[in-house]
Amino acid sequence: MAASPLWLLLDLLKDPDTSNKIVLQMAWSQVKAIGIGKVLAALLSALTVGVSSFIRIPQIRKLLIKTEADRVGVAKGLSLQSLTIDTLNSLVHVSFNSHNNIPFINYGESLLLGIQNAIIILLTKYYRLRGNDEIDNVSKLPLSEAIKELADGLAQPLLIMAGAVIFFTKVAPSSLISTLEILNIPISIISKIPQIKANHKLQTVSHLSDVVLRANVLGSIIRVYTSYTDYSTKAKRNKNTVDEKILVAGYTTSLIMNSILLGQSIVYDKLGKGKRVKDEETKRD
Repeated sequence: MAASPLWLLLDLLKDPDTSNKIVLQMAWSQVKAIGIGKVLAALLSALTVGVSSFIRIPQIRKLLIKTEADRVGVAKGLSLQSLTIDTLNSLVHVSFNSHNNIPFINYGESLLLGIQNAIIILLTKYYRLRGNDEIDNVSKLPLSEAIKELADGLAQPLLIMAGAVIFFTKVAPSSLISTLEILNIPISIISKIPQIKANHKLQTVSHLSDVVLRANVLGSIIRVYTSYTDYSTKAKRNKNTVDEKILVAGYTTSLIMNSILLGQSIVYDKLGKGKRVKDEETKRD
């Protein structure tokens, strides 16, 4: 079997008698042969999947640090409805791409973000129950009692999650998944509305991670580019581009909604700073 161009280039780099300049020229020739846009899209896809493995961590930390009162406050500011629909969208998106044999690098972040969303949902549910005194503080209970308390309090969301995974990966036909992927576009709009309304009501986005909001916008921009690149490549070869059009439309919609959430963060942050400055001036007077 012939070695791939990448391995040949790596072997040449190891050879002390080979000029690095020549190797770089060969590498550039390979990039141009494949297409700069396609190579850039592949690199951005790999970066997106890699970064997505921990990008929701700042939001998870907001539910785990400081006092319990702070955690309850963050949980009450998050929209469980938005989180649930968003997680369902991720599951449908993963199933759609998997059924259509699309490379994991093109959608892997949806799986990783869905897992992190599930963790956020469980933490949000737990701290809301704590805020309403419907569940004991498990950190002060023996292990066996803590497990039982969590099982009782979080049984419903855990069962729903497990059922959804089994249905979409083992039961649902491809036609249904394709239909839901198309519906992901209006659903993704609907999923963000409860959180946008909650932010507007509270006039703050302090319960959301600013890092996550910015990363969501950047990730959406990258996915619009990579999915459009895939669409352009197939269109030039006169291949069926229906799946790619669906993905481009879906990622564009996500970009718009994530931009609105980021915009709220910027506006409310400025309003909050202005109010604090005004309060300080009032106290001095």
